[in-house]
Amino acid sequence: MMRKKNHSAFRRTAVISVAVIVCAAAAALYSGQIPGFNRARPSSSAVPSSAEPSSAASRASSSKPAQKPVSITILGAGDDLIHSSVYNHAQKLAGGKGYDFDPMYQRVAGTIRGADVAVINQESVLASKAAPISGYPLFNSPTEVGDELVHLGFDVINQANNHLLDMGEKGIKATLDYWDTQPVKAVGAYRNDEDLQKIRIVEAKGIKTAHIGITEMTNGLYLPKGSNYRIIYASDTELIKSLIQKAKSMADVVVISVHWGTEDTYTLTDKQKKLAQDMVNWGADIIFGNHPHVVQKLTLLTRASDGAECPVIFAMGNFISGQLYGRNMVSGLLTVKMTKNFETGKTTYSGMKFEPIVTHYETGFANLAIYPLSEYTDALAKKHSVRKRTPEFSMQFIQDIIDRNIPKEYQAES
Repeated sequence: MMRKKNHSAFRRTAVISVAVIVCAAAAALYSGQIPGFNRARPSSSAVPSSAEPSSAASRASSSKPAQKPVSITILGAGDDLIHSSVYNHAQKLAGGKGYDFDPMYQRVAGTIRGADVAVINQESVLASKAAPISGYPLFNSPTEVGDELVHLGFDVINQANNHLLDMGEKGIKATLDYWDTQPVKAVGAYRNDEDLQKIRIVEAKGIKTAHIGITEMTNGLYLPKGSNYRIIYASDTELIKSLIQKAKSMADVVVISVHWGTEDTYTLTDKQKKLAQDMVNWGADIIFGNHPHVVQKLTLLTRASDGAECPVIFAMGNFISGQLYGRNMVSGLLTVKMTKNFETGKTTYSGMKFEPIVTHYETGFANLAIYPLSEYTDALAKKHSVRKRTPEFSMQFIQDIIDRNIPKEYQAES
């Protein structure tokens, strides 16, 4: 027992001696007394300077995985054309108190909300606080129309069209005042030069989209001399070029909403075709055209400078309306897919689909509503009131219009 106890004492003494030696060595190291060491030198756990990165940090940086490409969808819709028959029907749906547009639009709400960015042409001003509600030929719609577009999920509202000046300056002011209260970007009508130069940007999934609104005409109406308000006319090509180039420097995708062409014809004008190619060459990536109230050609144009493919639809027809002919009931929602490569910084076109839609109404504009073509039937077509003027209106009539203007590869399956 005594030997064992003495052995333990010896071990304790040895341990203490070793500890003293280690402490002395550490103190010497810290004081710089051991040759080859200097306490001013950073330890291995210190953060290396930017001038002399450690090999470990370099390896960590080089092994960081590159960000994968990201895609977004940008949806365009046609003319939201609010005839008196449309707002009167909305008033009936609201029981005579206000306006309820939702039942008319609800069948296409899912498609619109499913897009990352959605754009529409609002054909009439929303100036019910400044002037009485009215329909054709001088339109003025209740602000409940705007409430519904926001509810549907639209992000960008284009007001640049031939009815923009139907209520004069007070109409523009009231409309812009209304849109300022909503979580959307309004384009095509601007308060002054400074406002016009403010490119509207909508960002989705880290991809910036820039939006500009242009119109070819305002039905012979013009802003008074000295007005601060601004409209971008299709004839002002130098302004359009400069705005597109500015937008291109600020965003990944430049989207143009343009009102042009001739009503009720599928034939494109030379002005449409030239301006479309010019805008693509200047930097436009997507062009959503409207005004003819019928579906016009969907195509891809190639930019001269870099060979980029740019979707252009010259007209999408009426999103909704109270027009009286079969051709005016056929429209569509165009969804364009754009993909950004974060290694190159470039965002390019990577596909599109056109979903046909139909505005339906019966005698006295009863049951007025928008239908996806996939949910429409010949039985409904036979009840449509446009058959009084277009007796051939049918599913085949609708499909023929789509086939004439939309290549099969871009048609959504019905």
